[in-house]
Amino acid sequence: MNQSLFRWWLTRSLLCAVVFAASFYLPGVAAVSAVDSNSAYSAAGLMACEPEFDRYGQYDLGVQSSVAAHPSGLVVECHKAQWSEEIWYRIGELGVERISWGESRKLDDTGYWPAVAISKEGYVIVVHSDRAAKNMAQLFYKVGKVDPNGDENQPIAWLTGSKNWDRGFHSSIAINDNGVIVGVHETGHDSTGLYYRVGRLLNPAGGDYGIQWDSGPWGIHYDEGINPHIAINNNNEVVQVHQVPGESLLHYRRGVVNGGTIIFEPSRRYDNNAEQPAVALLDNGVVLEVHCLDGLFRRMGMLSRSNAEEIDWAEPVKLYDSSDMDYPALAAAKQTYNTYAVQTHHVRPPMVIWDSQLHFSTALLWDCEGATTK
Repeated sequence: MNQSLFRWWLTRSLLCAVVFAASFYLPGVAAVSAVDSNSAYSAAGLMACEPEFDRYGQYDLGVQSSVAAHPSGLVVECHKAQWSEEIWYRIGELGVERISWGESRKLDDTGYWPAVAISKEGYVIVVHSDRAAKNMAQLFYKVGKVDPNGDENQPIAWLTGSKNWDRGFHSSIAINDNGVIVGVHETGHDSTGLYYRVGRLLNPAGGDYGIQWDSGPWGIHYDEGINPHIAINNNNEVVQVHQVPGESLLHYRRGVVNGGTIIFEPSRRYDNNAEQPAVALLDNGVVLEVHCLDGLFRRMGMLSRSNAEEIDWAEPVKLYDSSDMDYPALAAAKQTYNTYAVQTHHVRPPMVIWDSQLHFSTALLWDCEGATTK
């Protein structure tokens, strides 16, 4: 952590300590108002962990963004151009309440709904669909490498060409420090099926950077829905979120990776008025989620340790009150002194002839390792 970031972290930590102490000694001040005594959080853990996303506006033009975060503070983002099938990426470096973005670079691939993940070693995986609609759509991936301790001006050194990995549409990809890769996607036909894959890089030490899909040659059906997003932590626990087709209802499923299989628990509804979810999962079970519907919202949760099916959710909090925001993306990474989160989203233009903008914001999740579960 650089000195300016440490000073900012220390100042905010002292401020949180003062407010927390005041909650016990000042009349009318409650330590935690949105969560009851049966919540998965301790009062101190919830207050310390609540993220304060600060909006810093536009970082590019385009649509369909995705973002990945590395513990070093390096951020990788990819998106589709608004007026073409071109896929672009940018690398950013986390600073004090901001991200310094490098230049926007074009991939050789074209397609739709790009998604990105980054490993602890700096391997970057970008996946995309080849069609604008799901019927007959195919999924492709590409693997590259960045220096996790490098700056935002470095390009991704691509190690593979574009490789077909399934039939499907609108995918999400994630990788943990164990090298376990999980992906989810919509069906490549005119139906509502959702499918998952589990894999790993074949032999990067030996120069083979392809993905070995331990789940088999095709995706495994696990649910019905649209707009799926998946996160995995270093305990091989996963959380998957998706939207109900034709309705503004969100569901989640917890799971554990076992070999080439995700052992999913039953689907649970967690929001009755929301769309387009994205999720991040920390090693201690803290869950961070974002979604849209007449604004951008975030929600905190915790994996229940007494019920493997459940996430104990706090109430959603509106970040931005605007109906022109779509398809947020989310990533989180634990650094030495804190955990940070990055979200990106698409801002629809007021007129068709105007360009769509991509916006981002960051948050420090101050003491998420101090949150407790029941």
